[in-house]
Amino acid sequence: MSDWVVFALFFISGISTFFIASRLSIFGDAVKEKSRVSSTFMGAVIGIAISLPELTSSVTAIIIDSPDLAVGNLIGSNLFNIMGLAIFDIVYRRYQILTHATVESKLYGWLVILMTLIVIAGLSLTLPTHIFHISYTSIAVILLYFIGSKFINDRTEYKGRKVKNKSGRYNEYTYKQVLIRFILAAVAIMLIGSVLTVTAERISVITGIGASFIGAFLVAISTSLPDAVSVGTALKLRNFNLGISSLLGSNAFNLMILALTDLIYFRGNLLEESSPANIITGVASIIFILLIIYSITRKKVSAWNYLLPSVVIIVSYFVTTYLVFQIK
Repeated sequence: MSDWVVFALFFISGISTFFIASRLSIFGDAVKEKSRVSSTFMGAVIGIAISLPELTSSVTAIIIDSPDLAVGNLIGSNLFNIMGLAIFDIVYRRYQILTHATVESKLYGWLVILMTLIVIAGLSLTLPTHIFHISYTSIAVILLYFIGSKFINDRTEYKGRKVKNKSGRYNEYTYKQVLIRFILAAVAIMLIGSVLTVTAERISVITGIGASFIGAFLVAISTSLPDAVSVGTALKLRNFNLGISSLLGSNAFNLMILALTDLIYFRGNLLEESSPANIITGVASIIFILLIIYSITRKKVSAWNYLLPSVVIIVSYFVTTYLVFQIK
């Protein structure tokens, strides 16, 4: 396969991820409307479906034995998500959206920070023993995710504006039609995620750029676009807390996917096999979330002072990009 074909397939896959994930959300919503399953259950299914690009890309990276791509993709997705939130914060600056967030968003932020710290420990420390091939850090991340999520759900309640969906929006489709379209979109997103990862690994070989950089930025941006669309839709509907908490919740889920990826990496400890460049990405993501929590916690301030944390996040994102690029 020639080099230009590899680059073309990568960019086509990245663009296709965005459009197919959007269709996935639409037909998932249609299935929810036409079926008898609970909204909570279907909402969870849609959330997992939207995360399929990250999941598929990381699993494919494991299959082709590229741990840097697997780790970089998921940590990089978290970094891009927070940078995206900072951009939305500037776009909707007149509303000072972060001041509308509740304790739920702050708790999710702290949960992501704790999970990221555990991942960084796994990246930087060599632990003496493991349970089979699974690292203690991965086990800790999975336990913390479920315990933390349950704690947050038990002690918080969404108080933002709730938008009531109109029924009958999918009358032109039967239940069977929307279900088939939803399944086909899910299969398509998994196939595209695999193509995206394989071509990304090939690009790292062609260009000589480290797989950590390719995963943390090129692949991560492509697989994070569905999350950005979902958050942007919530913010457009003035569901500010919903958008912020769902994005931070998505970051926590990405780290849980990283831990699950370690379970199927039988060649050794996934985190120990990946590049130290991922530590830079992880530390940067923690700093970004701390700035978001600071913006959530403080009271309303002048427009310029309010935007300062988001501007710092956006500038720091590109600085982090440069630093990771320098590490081969």
